[in-house]
Amino acid sequence: MLPLPGEFVNLRIFEPRYQQLFNELEDMELEEFGIPCAHEGQIRPTGAVMRLVNVSRRGANGQRDVTVKATGLFRLESFDMRDEKVAYPLGKAAEVPDWKSWCLDEDCRAVRDTLVGLMVVHCLDPKPLEQEGLIAVLSHLERDPVQRAKILEVASLSDMQHRLKQHLELAVQILAQTPQDDANFFVN
Repeated sequence: MLPLPGEFVNLRIFEPRYQQLFNELEDMELEEFGIPCAHEGQIRPTGAVMRLVNVSRRGANGQRDVTVKATGLFRLESFDMRDEKVAYPLGKAAEVPDWKSWCLDEDCRAVRDTLVGLMVVHCLDPKPLEQEGLIAVLSHLERDPVQRAKILEVASLSDMQHRLKQHLELAVQILAQTPQDDANFFVN
């Protein structure tokens, strides 16, 4: 999982270590927490800063359903699964303060505009992709957490823009190959 700023996530909290974390959030001992991107047992260096929004259902044994919202991004510097002070994992993270200013370069915008045009032709809603921010476009591009992380983990904004452009080009190719005029074939 790698939520991007502005995205909401529903979680079922049942493990005692995370029940402790959410007790602290509800008691306002903590304001926010982080979710690093994890895949196949590997913790990636990119993660989302999260805030508790709502507790919708609470069980007698401490289980609860919660809604959290991503409010920022961080780069993980260290991660400790077993801290003696608390039951939940801890890490040292550096906030990524400039994510709001990440924009699309000219090449990204051109491919994005092509995709938006194809979406209109196929009666799909292009509005979410018509935004200028890199994070806004990435969040609506429907990429899996590892693909999102690989875009965001590169060293520079121009590298992020280049990787995002590749994903936009793939989306264009996929949409362009949908069956034409209700035919039983795909255009190659």
